[in-house]
Amino acid sequence: MKKIVCTLLLLGGLLPAMLAQAGIIASATRVIFREGDNEKSLMLLNTNDYPIVVQTWVDDGDVNAAPEQSTAPFVSLPAVFSMQPKTMKGLRLIYNQQSLPTDRESVFWINLYEIPPTRPVIPPLQPSVTMAMNTQMKIFYRPKAVVAAEKDAPKPVFTLKKEDNHYVLLCDNPSPVYLSFSRLALRIGQQDYPVQQESDMMTPPFGSKKYRIDGIVQSGAISSAVVNAAIIDDQGNAVDQQYAVRK
Repeated sequence: MKKIVCTLLLLGGLLPAMLAQAGIIASATRVIFREGDNEKSLMLLNTNDYPIVVQTWVDDGDVNAAPEQSTAPFVSLPAVFSMQPKTMKGLRLIYNQQSLPTDRESVFWINLYEIPPTRPVIPPLQPSVTMAMNTQMKIFYRPKAVVAAEKDAPKPVFTLKKEDNHYVLLCDNPSPVYLSFSRLALRIGQQDYPVQQESDMMTPPFGSKKYRIDGIVQSGAISSAVVNAAIIDDQGNAVDQQYAVRK
């Protein structure tokens, strides 16, 4: 999944935030480094009708951290470059061999920070907005022990819990890999109750995470509930799965 952060640089009129879209498209939605891999590459496409400057770096996902504060074991090259409209550029991702856990996956984030020209070509007197946008993509590092055990990894366990005036769906992940969800919903009878969407729907290896659910009124039928999930695979595809709810 991508996370996009927008920073207003120059405001010449009002533009709904929902219209803001990143102009860079990458050739993959995530990058998988398996133990022994030293380098991967991505192709980037500037879909904008104007040139941009792109800054790239890898970090732990903190959107407020400056690039120079990153301690991630991956380097992106080139770090800064320009792209003309509708052109492509190759990006190298290099693992610096820093020690990482050997019993579970690790995750980091590629940042693609695109800066448009301060004076884009627009009709005179037209309201306009110039925005710098940061698109984040995941890098997963997968040790050999995890790759070997991946097919036989235990399934997640879901438990429904009442907290204050709402329910939470607790996901326990007993496997050594991250579980990335594009969708999670509790199904009671013929009714679906989706969890509250978050910017990052991941449950960590050997860990757990709570997902809030609002609107449940059929409390008497919860014993027959199931969880419908869409799990994102290595290719970025959403794979539908169904799980029982632990009583």
